[in-house]
Amino acid sequence: MGYYRTKDESKLKNYGKYRELNVIQPEEWLSEGTINRIYLDSWKSRYKYESKIISSVIQRNGYTKILELGSGPGVLGQHIISTNKNINYTFIDNTNAKNIHKKNNFVGEFIVKDLLNEFDIFDLDTDYDMVIANDFLEHICNPSDILYKLTLLTKQKSSLFVSVPNWRMGHTFIYRGLFDYDNFVYFGKVHGWDAEQVSMSPLKCNHSPKLDSESMMPDSLITSWNWYFNFNKIVEDDE
Repeated sequence: MGYYRTKDESKLKNYGKYRELNVIQPEEWLSEGTINRIYLDSWKSRYKYESKIISSVIQRNGYTKILELGSGPGVLGQHIISTNKNINYTFIDNTNAKNIHKKNNFVGEFIVKDLLNEFDIFDLDTDYDMVIANDFLEHICNPSDILYKLTLLTKQKSSLFVSVPNWRMGHTFIYRGLFDYDNFVYFGKVHGWDAEQVSMSPLKCNHSPKLDSESMMPDSLITSWNWYFNFNKIVEDDE
């Protein structure tokens, strides 16, 4: 499900539904190649690096209830849980990922949902402190639906951590241009999330000049393999 902003929008909060598109893709976490990557040193190093960024946000704000979308089996979450002992952590992904989660005796609650299409939030809590979407939003057809509904699942003071691939590393996106730096910051803003900080990756890609849609991007991020955004939930003033 997608949304567009209307001309007479009020405070950038008026959305209109323009289409529904069901995406059917081969389910992840079936092939040995995909499964085995969680045991590779390169991926372990990356998860450890990302967990440090996320944990710093958790500890700075005293967060205790975390939701991760598109979590895979939950390797990133295991790193986060190991350094934040008193948190309640929930994973959401498909059945195959849950089976690997169980096989590895990973900790944390695991919920199975279809995240490719409309995000069903009926049975989820509404008091999460932080939501994590790590290498996830660029693979689905409903990023607008996801970001909007996350405002319904979180406390007033909450954060959204998103990892976005730099287009220079040759990644495949469903929506080309949406994840260009300026566009994505604006995309978050109109869906209720204000970018507080962005961190760079230790991995590097080739240098290419900035696009018009990257005018706000710091030069230091041009060759960063991906960008780690932390958004704060926008709270409307009472009128």
